[in-house]
Amino acid sequence: MITRPEEHDIDRAGKRLLRTTLETLGWILNDVQEDYGIDSNVQVFDGSHPTGAWFHVQLKSSRHSEHSTDRTFISQELSVDHARHYGLDMRQPVLVIHADVTTEKVYWYFPQLDKNLASAISHTSARSITVRIPTSQELPQSASDLLSELDQAYLTLANRELVSASTQSFAESLRLLPDQQKLARAFQDKNDVLKLKKIRDFYRQQQFGEARSRTETVIADPDSIVEVKFWAQIQLHAIDYHETVHAGKPQNELPKLGLRHAKALQKLTRSGPNYLKFHALIARHAAELEIMVHENFSLFMAIRQHLEMGGNPMMVLGLYARRSNLTRQIVTKYNRCIRLARYSANYSDRWALGRALTNIVKAIGAFLTLLRSEELREYEVPFARSALQICKLAAWISAETRDSEGIVITILSALLTVHSENSDAFRWAQETARGITDDADRADAFQLIDRAKKRWRGEKLPGDYQGDTIWQVIQNIATGIGLDLTDEKSPLVRELRIAARDNSPDRVLVRCEHLLAAQGAMGPTAREIRHLFAIDTVGSKVIHCTLHDYHVEGRDLDIAYTQFKRVHCDSCPDAKPRPSDWHYDEKARQIESAKYTEFVARFLGKPFGLRYTDQD
Repeated sequence: MITRPEEHDIDRAGKRLLRTTLETLGWILNDVQEDYGIDSNVQVFDGSHPTGAWFHVQLKSSRHSEHSTDRTFISQELSVDHARHYGLDMRQPVLVIHADVTTEKVYWYFPQLDKNLASAISHTSARSITVRIPTSQELPQSASDLLSELDQAYLTLANRELVSASTQSFAESLRLLPDQQKLARAFQDKNDVLKLKKIRDFYRQQQFGEARSRTETVIADPDSIVEVKFWAQIQLHAIDYHETVHAGKPQNELPKLGLRHAKALQKLTRSGPNYLKFHALIARHAAELEIMVHENFSLFMAIRQHLEMGGNPMMVLGLYARRSNLTRQIVTKYNRCIRLARYSANYSDRWALGRALTNIVKAIGAFLTLLRSEELREYEVPFARSALQICKLAAWISAETRDSEGIVITILSALLTVHSENSDAFRWAQETARGITDDADRADAFQLIDRAKKRWRGEKLPGDYQGDTIWQVIQNIATGIGLDLTDEKSPLVRELRIAARDNSPDRVLVRCEHLLAAQGAMGPTAREIRHLFAIDTVGSKVIHCTLHDYHVEGRDLDIAYTQFKRVHCDSCPDAKPRPSDWHYDEKARQIESAKYTEFVARFLGKPFGLRYTDQD
């Protein structure tokens, strides 16, 4: 008796299922008789009208589909030859269709858009390869997604043809097309998009010089459209921001930098388009808010320094008055930013505003940190709630436009407003990260969350700026009292540098437990700094040996110790290094002050205290 193989029955059932599925969409399935690895082709119709879109089909039918454990994909085996033919060789769009004849479900997969397929083919010696077909790609439900990817496949294939064609043959072909000016415009725009992608790649590889020169070229190109220059300007801001942070420049330079770039965006969009003008307006207000917030923080630092060190009381009163007025300005500016955020929710072209709104959250984040440090919980909570609402709006806009990277930026902004896992913003960040569909962006989001948790625990992380924190404090105080510290040749700046370096004498005192560092003489500049900054580590330093009663004074701690070591320590048999985990903290300072007051006073010839001189 002649019997039909079961595979034939399954194949016929799969073809019937596919044809029925496509008929519900109004699409036409045509069989192909003799074509390597191709079973059919499909014409896409819009009602009764052909759209001109079409694709080949390789049908794989099964009674028992191999689902993943979480049933998010089906494993489909292909021969390596067929996989290479579909993914790399063919110059027309082709789909692998998986028909489950038991459940009567049909799934689709574009091998030409699988970024991992080429690598897998080149790194295998097997005769077959397994690809994953997402169960979310079921027909007819995901027909719109299929057509969207079909457009991407057309572009991918066109790019392959473009790359493989000679320059001369490509140029000759253009002569056959109408509207040469429009065609040139289209090629310019596509070329600019590729340039922006290349700039982004250089930025991610931290090749900032190359990224900067290419970005400035795009911005200066008279043939580039406003939209391209706009996004190039945003990339330039990111480059400037990174370089400013890692150059150790004053922290108040960062919000000023943001304002300069926001003004550049407004200049670019002066004549439109309106949605980019709105983006630039939000960026401008956010940058102005951030400048106010930073100045407020600097005033807080200056006030605290004077109060803790017994500084000038009249100066403290003036700083309090300035801070009170600035706080009112911050509230007013933030309310304006909130109004812009509310308006953007119903704006017809809001797709471009998601990332702009995160600038508002980033700006107010430092203000929330300050309120938290001052234990002003009743003021912090409403600000934090509104900031989280802006984050949710920004994430919603980004999700609406499938901008998963924009969602990651929003998550980062939300984390800047809190300092604890026990917070609504943190819980929202985690929940939102889980919902990101792009694998790479979802991984980035969880990495940001993990790094935030480590920072909250006080850990220092690779990639973070590990600069001179004492000098940053001094810079912030200088901002608060209105001093410019950019002139490194200024006597005031030179003395402040000494004060920052000598803030802790650990590096010297750790060498021997008999060493003692004490304040030397204060000249006019040092006294001015003490008056303005309430800092006592300016002026000369004295190194003492408490065992042998030796003393050497120098302009700063390192100069004093270098001479002291050469004269006394290098030949001393009694050197006794301190334990490796020893640190000169406030407790150690108080112990030494009480223990060696008379010792230092004997060297000075007067009670232990400040000593003044007429020269720096």
